[in-house]
Amino acid sequence: MRPVRLTLQAFGPYANKEVIDFRNAVEAGLFGIYGQTGSGKSTIFNGMTFALFGEASKSEQDRTSLRSDHAAADLTTEVEFVFDVGERRFVVVRQPDQMRPKQRGEGETSSAHEAHLFEATGLSLDEITSEKRGKIIAEKKVGVVKSAVEDILGYGAEQFRQIVLLPQGRFEKFLSAKTSERVAILRDLFDVSLYQALMADLKEKAAEAEQQVREERAVCAGRLKAEGFESTDTLLEGIETAEIAVQERSVVEADIKQQALAAETAFRSAEAVEAKFFSSEQAQAKLTVLTGREAEFAAIANRMKQAMRARLIVDLEEQLLAARQDVKDAETKLAEATEAQSQARQKVNDTTEVLTREEARAPEVEAARKRNDDLERFAGVIEAASASAEAVEAALNAQRIAHAAFEKSKEQQQKLRKKQDDQATMLKNARNTESKRGELTRAHTHLLTQKKAAEDFAKAEAGVRSAKAVFEKESAVSAEALKQEADARASYVAAEQALAAAQALHLATKLENDAPCPVCGSTDHPSPATGDIENAGRDQAFREARARLEKAERAAREVSEKLAGQKATFEARKETFSSLEQPTDTLAAIVEKVRQTEADLGALGPVVNLQEAEAALDALGNQIADLETETERLRAEAETCSNAATEARAARDGKLEAVPEALRTQSALASAREETSRMMNALFEAKAKAEAQMKAARDAALSADAALKGAEESVSACRGRLEKADATFRTRLSEQELTDELFQSLKPAIATIDSDSESVRAFEAQLNEAQGAAKAAASAIDDLMRPDLLVLNEAHEAAAAALSKSTEERIAASNRVDQLEKLRKSLEEAMRKLDEAEVESGPLRKIAALANGDNPLNLKLETYAIGAMFDRVLEAANLRLGPMTSSRYQLERDTDGGRGSRGLGIQVFDVHTGKSRGTDTLSGGETFIAAFALALGLADVVESASGKVRLDTIFIDEGFGSLDTENGSGTLEQVLNVMNSLVKQSRVVGLISHVPLVQEAIPNGFYVRKCRTGSAIEVRGSMG
Repeated sequence: MRPVRLTLQAFGPYANKEVIDFRNAVEAGLFGIYGQTGSGKSTIFNGMTFALFGEASKSEQDRTSLRSDHAAADLTTEVEFVFDVGERRFVVVRQPDQMRPKQRGEGETSSAHEAHLFEATGLSLDEITSEKRGKIIAEKKVGVVKSAVEDILGYGAEQFRQIVLLPQGRFEKFLSAKTSERVAILRDLFDVSLYQALMADLKEKAAEAEQQVREERAVCAGRLKAEGFESTDTLLEGIETAEIAVQERSVVEADIKQQALAAETAFRSAEAVEAKFFSSEQAQAKLTVLTGREAEFAAIANRMKQAMRARLIVDLEEQLLAARQDVKDAETKLAEATEAQSQARQKVNDTTEVLTREEARAPEVEAARKRNDDLERFAGVIEAASASAEAVEAALNAQRIAHAAFEKSKEQQQKLRKKQDDQATMLKNARNTESKRGELTRAHTHLLTQKKAAEDFAKAEAGVRSAKAVFEKESAVSAEALKQEADARASYVAAEQALAAAQALHLATKLENDAPCPVCGSTDHPSPATGDIENAGRDQAFREARARLEKAERAAREVSEKLAGQKATFEARKETFSSLEQPTDTLAAIVEKVRQTEADLGALGPVVNLQEAEAALDALGNQIADLETETERLRAEAETCSNAATEARAARDGKLEAVPEALRTQSALASAREETSRMMNALFEAKAKAEAQMKAARDAALSADAALKGAEESVSACRGRLEKADATFRTRLSEQELTDELFQSLKPAIATIDSDSESVRAFEAQLNEAQGAAKAAASAIDDLMRPDLLVLNEAHEAAAAALSKSTEERIAASNRVDQLEKLRKSLEEAMRKLDEAEVESGPLRKIAALANGDNPLNLKLETYAIGAMFDRVLEAANLRLGPMTSSRYQLERDTDGGRGSRGLGIQVFDVHTGKSRGTDTLSGGETFIAAFALALGLADVVESASGKVRLDTIFIDEGFGSLDTENGSGTLEQVLNVMNSLVKQSRVVGLISHVPLVQEAIPNGFYVRKCRTGSAIEVRGSMG
């Protein structure tokens, strides 16, 4: 990478825009950057590092601190870096996180970090401007831009700081670093990912193979343990015991099966006898129920006979009811006819009065005829004066138009003046509002900061309380788990002792004189164990006690681990809480203040553009002035039209003196003639209508008289028929020996005569059938004894349950044998395969262990590869160190380093003494030279090891003040000679120094001048 141009704006100590053109410096090969301490020399490299990677040259520096304190508030902090990589040219532009003034209103707003990367290959430096930077590669997203830059350069920010930018003290630290730190640095610089991946892959595969065998063996042991066996030998013993149990269960099952068959036969016979007794009881109960209903059905039969007599006179009742309805209807019609006759006679009287009134209006008709003649005469006069009337109408119309235009203009002028007053008031209020808005905004920002601090404090306090409660709860759980573990351990020891005692007694009973003991092999048994062998269940108790102990131990471990985690959480939260400052006010109070401030801001309404409002007010004043001129013109025009209309009206009125003034227009005259004609027609029509209404009323009265007479005759006839029907109905009631009340009560029974007759017959048939059935059932149990069915059923169920249980036990025992046999075969096959897998994975596990440091030197494969690269670094470093130390010193590897990182230590071989010694024995200047040589050697090896990395330029920051000089030469001269040799190898070197001799030896470069308002960069030496 070669720098071409760096532009810094409002960056660090540079308050304005500073442009550094590196072309002449790069061409010179060796140049310097000089200036006073603190002037901003290192900030140039800070800008390069930030432009490329979005980070400062010091990794611990925050991006927000990059902005210049001297810069104007409206000047954006920005860095542009143009650089070449091989034949390609690139431009990167970045703006860090920063605060800037709001575009509207007062206060500041934050801008996020932004970055843009362009390819400018083919463009000259002069062609690259802010509007033209080439083809965009990545933009906006800083992570994407950083990744693209790292891909182009072949290294990241940390590597850039180590092999391109050599800051003061950085490589002295590397020279004296611990082996583990040096390994971490070299791992970042050299791509040893292949060895890391190989180590990880071997380790993972070996672990997988070992884990698989271990898990499978644990599965096999778990399967045995789940069945209650400690080993395959106890499994074989269990199979033999299970087979014996099957034989015993089969014999018991056959015996119980015979007993169950006999009990079932006795129960079924008893069920048949019980059924006969039950049938007899059912038949007798049915007969009893039917006998109790005989009186009910006798009453139904009697009611049915009376209803049959009543049915004979139902039709006569219907005729009587019809006659009564006819009389009622005839009387209603008679009343209606009487009312109609009265109304018709009244109508005749009313129409006679109306006709008399209309005949009395004859003088009104004559007056209307005379009025009509006068109007016809007036029409002739108006026709003669029509020309003058048109002139008057035209003049009046012109007057109205001119006056309306004047009034409209005057009204518009008044509205604009009111609008001007309103806008002036609004502008004044807006100025006050925006002033208040600025104050509230600043207060709101301060309150939000307080609110965030209070929320963090409250959250941390709640977190401490919660963690404390959980920790105390877990402490109690842990104590309980430890107690349960102790109880389980005591139970386990007791069960183990009991089982051991039982096993000793069992062995003692089998000892024989002169026969060897199965435990110790001795043939002499001087004191065998004695006692009763009561070991039933002791083996099972031992296994259960051991399982409980293991479970309790696991639970105690889990609780202890969980308690440790909770304690760490509690301590961390307490530490966080103690670091926070307690708010001066409560969170609720702060929130209320924020809410009130936001409400006050909201109440102020939207932001008003004061400049636009003032411009609008000025424009409105100009519009009002223009409108005043137009209004005055319209006023004069309206007065002229008014005079013309007066003259035309006077000429017309002289011709129309004979015509009433109200009738001097064609429209008024036409309206009067129309009104007169309408009045005459109304009088004629009213008289004709009255005559027609009187004639119709007299005809209606004659019709009403005739209808009344017919209604009276109809009522008389209906009453005669009613008397005859009533006499006939009463006679028939007497013949059937019925009263009117009894007849009415029997009417509902008439409808159910047929159903009642059928229900009576059905009841008699059921009664006869029940009597026969009860007699037959009683005869069937005469010679039988009723059995105790409950006792027999209990015996039958008990025998069946015993048989079912015996069968289940026999099947379970048989299944147990099958299950254990399958388990034995399955375990034998699984163990055989596991043995084979363990043998096959042996070489893989051995190689993985060797590669991951399990060897006599504890040396990992990755560290070995790094050591090989480190040899090349030291060789390249010595090529620089020799000329700078007059061939006195050589860097070499310390072969007595730590076991895990053997060979990565550094020591110095001194030709003068012929011995090697530690780098910490070098003087300050010697340390600088050694570190500088090591940095150059590392850069050479990194570039040669990676075909992608190009280290065309190296920057060295300070350190020259520690070098010795002898009459202007000495060690410093030797270092500068080495730098000149780098330039001859087409590598550019830039120096930062405040040493006068360095500035004299290397005049080319730049000078940073420091002043009170910020620093500025000047071109220095022959480059200027």
